[in-house]
Amino acid sequence: MSFTVIDNPNTAPSPLAIAPRAVETGDAIALLTDRQFHVAGRNMRGEAPLIQTSSGGAILVGEDAVANVAPIRAANPDLPLIVEPGSLRKHLATGAQPFQLSAATLNDDLDQQRGYSDLAITPTGQIRAGDSGTLKAALREANKLDRTDTLFAIPAYAGWLSDDQYVKQLIAVINRSVNPVLLAFIDGHNPVGSMKRARAYRHIFQEATVPVVAHRADLVGFDALAHGAIATAIGSYPSTRRLNPFDHRGGPVSDIEEMSPHMLLTDMLRIVRSLYMRREWFAGAAPIQCFCVICRGADVDRLHWDESERRIGHNHNVVNLDGLYSSYVGLGISARRALWANQVQGALDAYPQLESHLGRSLPVDPILEKVWAKAS
Repeated sequence: MSFTVIDNPNTAPSPLAIAPRAVETGDAIALLTDRQFHVAGRNMRGEAPLIQTSSGGAILVGEDAVANVAPIRAANPDLPLIVEPGSLRKHLATGAQPFQLSAATLNDDLDQQRGYSDLAITPTGQIRAGDSGTLKAALREANKLDRTDTLFAIPAYAGWLSDDQYVKQLIAVINRSVNPVLLAFIDGHNPVGSMKRARAYRHIFQEATVPVVAHRADLVGFDALAHGAIATAIGSYPSTRRLNPFDHRGGPVSDIEEMSPHMLLTDMLRIVRSLYMRREWFAGAAPIQCFCVICRGADVDRLHWDESERRIGHNHNVVNLDGLYSSYVGLGISARRALWANQVQGALDAYPQLESHLGRSLPVDPILEKVWAKAS
């Protein structure tokens, strides 16, 4: 049991009896297979040592990602490290300029990346919903490559998931790629936060015939993994679980407590802000405790907005994500789908357990109940 009160035995970490694994640098398929990637941003140096090296890896993001690769690699030589190009955050793709190159040619750009990154990623710009011309332009250029170390990045606005025809176009492009695809969605909030988009997201991975990484995902990445994704990359805090629009400008925070960390409750397959749990769940009941190696029996709602406490919460998320993923290692697609179905059912069963403790009902996450719990 990872928590008091709630128990989902299907999400319990599996002891990993995995032999030490070399970093398959330069071989995209080998490196991605049987690994859970973490999108590591501000706290990348603190998170890297927590990641399981034989079944995990880190995709470093942000302005200082390149500068941090060398010290992180020196301290964690067995951990795969991939650097996300800044174009995914800062460039709007067009048909004439689908990539934001930092070298003379696309091949030169990718070679430059390989100087510090275990795999290269096409420096694709953000693609507006329905802009199939730009999407196809990026595909044409990426398909000219003859490399085994490269991921074709598709950073797509979330509106692609809201229209059935757009989804079909996106799947068609993915399936024409000669490179594995790194797929991420763009929104100022949760890009896969509606049932329609969650169903469309699942459908993409079901229909993909080339390897696809569910990049900058939240727990929807596990639904993708159960339906065909070769790997997922999940962040420890909200802005690493999505791409913001290139022209996004964040507003002021009216309540500094709103900066308290979001905590992964694996047993419920839910990520909940510490503040929300304090104010809404445990205002009149004793909080539950977490027994992960970060929390060690402490109250799960204890963390506040201070940066040191936020990092504790983010570290909790890293180790719990690896624990949740541990049972997937070595499984084929049908076994992964069955495991996910059991984990989802266990999460639904955890709600009445918490309700009994609180003495009141709780709304169930509709994506959990009406998308993830439904057979594909």
